Amino acid sequence: MRSTANIPLAGLVLLIAAHLNACVDLTARTAHDRGAVTSSETILHFDRASIDAANRDIALTGPAECDVSVVQLTYRSEGVEHEPAELSAGLFIPEHCIGPFPVLAEAHGTETDRRRLTTQVDAGNNTIAFFAAHGFLVVATDYLGLGKSNYAYHPYLHADSESSAIIDSIRAARNAAHALRIPLSGQVMLFGYSQGGHAAMAAQREIDRRHRSEFNLVATAPMAGPYYLSQTFINSWFGRTAGEENGLAAELFSYTVVNYNHIYRNIYTDPQQIFAPPYAEVETHLFPATQGLFEIRQRNLLPPGGQLNELRNPAFTAAFLLDARQPFRVDLERNDLLDWTPATPMLLCGSRRDAIVDFNNAYAAQAAFRARGVEVPVVDVADEIPAGVNGMEHHTRYAVAPCYAAARSRLFDPMRGGKSAGLAQQMPH
Repeated sequence: MRSTANIPLAGLVLLIAAHLNACVDLTARTAHDRGAVTSSETILHFDRASIDAANRDIALTGPAECDVSVVQLTYRSEGVEHEPAELSAGLFIPEHCIGPFPVLAEAHGTETDRRRLTTQVDAGNNTIAFFAAHGFLVVATDYLGLGKSNYAYHPYLHADSESSAIIDSIRAARNAAHALRIPLSGQVMLFGYSQGGHAAMAAQREIDRRHRSEFNLVATAPMAGPYYLSQTFINSWFGRTAGEENGLAAELFSYTVVNYNHIYRNIYTDPQQIFAPPYAEVETHLFPATQGLFEIRQRNLLPPGGQLNELRNPAFTAAFLLDARQPFRVDLERNDLLDWTPATPMLLCGSRRDAIVDFNNAYAAQAAFRARGVEVPVVDVADEIPAGVNGMEHHTRYAVAPCYAAARSRLFDPMRGGKSAGLAQQMPH
């Protein structure tokens, strides 16, 4: 890799942009290739000092070892019906470090604002502080229907399209790295939290089954995800998880049922078959739209988690529980992730106090994989979280950093040969 030690910051950004423009010219000739980069722009740069100054979890991450540049990518992928589609992703590039670097694909959690981009970050962002600033080339897809994608809807918790989005983002990251002359180690890793935990496991399943010759996948860390999706919905059907009110139950149910109906076309022909007045019209215009998940909650656009009977049609509520072949239950089962044998080292993480996604998902996955002869460790970070924190915050805020730390220290760093592997010598600013 060309040394950038003596290049001024402005010149370095121009150098990166020039390389990425070359990448666009190259990939334009391969318009139908999944993972081909169709546009790229360097939009942010953070030096080590600014990362450390903004990092609230520096005791867990350690001081930054690299500067980080953030590149906005768009790339070619496919839709639910395998039709061509264009997606966007953020590429987080370690700088002033010596490679080669592993590619770490990040799957983000639930997002209902379709305009939100993974590149909308500050210096204290966890992806930067835990990973990119420590020598991982991170690529974070926005998924179908989110970010710069013009797909008609977001196929939320749909395992096949989650995995295709992630796999093609890895291809896009490698294409961009080649154009930038960023040295890669050849190793690929995956992680994700909440919806991202489901997506990361779906991507691992697809790679382990069908793409082992293309990707040297060496480690994965799904976190706080609904891997046993159908049972997760059954257990929280009346808005309680881990003994507490599930504060996002109405939003997560609505997001899932609306978009599964787009995908499978078998749940309803009229929203009033699912949603009680006055929510039928609201539901079909929120997921996704222009409001974030917590904005929807704060504005009380849906009833609280403990009042789901106000949201749903009573006949639908009863049929879901009584009929194992009820269409929504069948669709959820299609997206369970317990039917395969992992071929790549995996670590599962979360909190047993999580009141949004039941931590029993991790133990269900562990048991299913153990029955197939594969032992997957489960890390429970509940005891690292201050007493008095409610179950919703266990999921949405407090479990994230200790899970990221566990994934890096227990799996990702050892798999690349130790904490400083690939960073043999720091380059001066």
